[in-house]
Amino acid sequence: MRANAHGTQRAAALSAGGFSSPANARVDVNVQIPVPGIVVDERDPYYFSPNYCEGCWYGEWGGRTGYHRGGGRATLGEPEGLADMRRALALAVEQGMGGEAAILYNNLAFATWQHQGPSPALEPCAEGLNFCERRGIAGMALAIAATRLTFLVACGRSEKALVIAHPLAEKALAAGDSAIIEVRCVQLSLGVERGENAEAADAEQLVVIARETGEPQHMAQAYAPAARVMVALGHGERAKTFIEELERTDGTRPDPYYAAVLPQLVRCVVALDESPLASSLIVGVEPRTPLQQHALAACRAVLAEGAGDYASAAPAYAEVAKRWRQFGDVPELAYALLGQGRCLVALGTPGAAGALSEARELFSAMGYAPALDETAALLQRVVATT
Repeated sequence: MRANAHGTQRAAALSAGGFSSPANARVDVNVQIPVPGIVVDERDPYYFSPNYCEGCWYGEWGGRTGYHRGGGRATLGEPEGLADMRRALALAVEQGMGGEAAILYNNLAFATWQHQGPSPALEPCAEGLNFCERRGIAGMALAIAATRLTFLVACGRSEKALVIAHPLAEKALAAGDSAIIEVRCVQLSLGVERGENAEAADAEQLVVIARETGEPQHMAQAYAPAARVMVALGHGERAKTFIEELERTDGTRPDPYYAAVLPQLVRCVVALDESPLASSLIVGVEPRTPLQQHALAACRAVLAEGAGDYASAAPAYAEVAKRWRQFGDVPELAYALLGQGRCLVALGTPGAAGALSEARELFSAMGYAPALDETAALLQRVVATT
């Protein structure tokens, strides 16, 4: 979960400027720059105004400025923003700005995930949790722990994520913290993936809680697993209602969580035979970061298969598998391999066994029972025809 003071939410206007000394502290910043996903709110203590930077410098290089500048650059697709955030973090720690540093650990992990994948993002999570626990910063510790769950799932470590999720959910509930949304999303999503009993009431409750926050990141996270639960229970129309609401919600498209769940959403909608809705979900998503680029490529493969264009979908899935393998998203890698194998089987083309065998191993390791069953059935068909 991104902390609310994340620079990518507030203003990427600083991403174009260089700031190195207090002499530059008074900067004329255009807060009206229309950057997708940027929230400009005068009530926000991190609101950028022409005299925003004055008095906000600590250390030689402004920590708050670097925090927002780095986050803005990262969201806009510039990996150099990660270095800005690390430098700001080091200065915040050095100057004793514990709260700022805790937020930066969380958001550095979040930005690292978008550019380098889930596994590298676990390192700033671990460092941030250690930092928060040593200093008693409980709120950010919950946020970082919830974020870590998402990364663990993306790394294919579903068992560990589930073990951590239960006590974390209890802590978040007791504290009344919004981190409970991300924890519940992980629990609900893994429940569906593992073929465990799901309750429609749980999905409905998650959607209500996310909707009430008004936060695009929470809505993007929650609606995908909720819709998949409804599909699994045979409530296709209710699933469609959730996804249509998400599709209409302002501010979701630029959010990284939206990109992360987008392939799941598109697979779900295609399974409902609602291809126009599936296509509309990807409209407006800019391929700025690797996460967004890979997600869009995955969606295009799913849409091609859904349209019956297996000849285009098979190589598209192969390319997507290559992308996710390099990025380190294990569940999406497995689904790309399954899609590739499914299309090759439909075409009667050799090569399906290799993709399906690897997908079977990955789904088995993660405990994704329904996908494992589908993969095994396809493999049996391949074996029977050879």
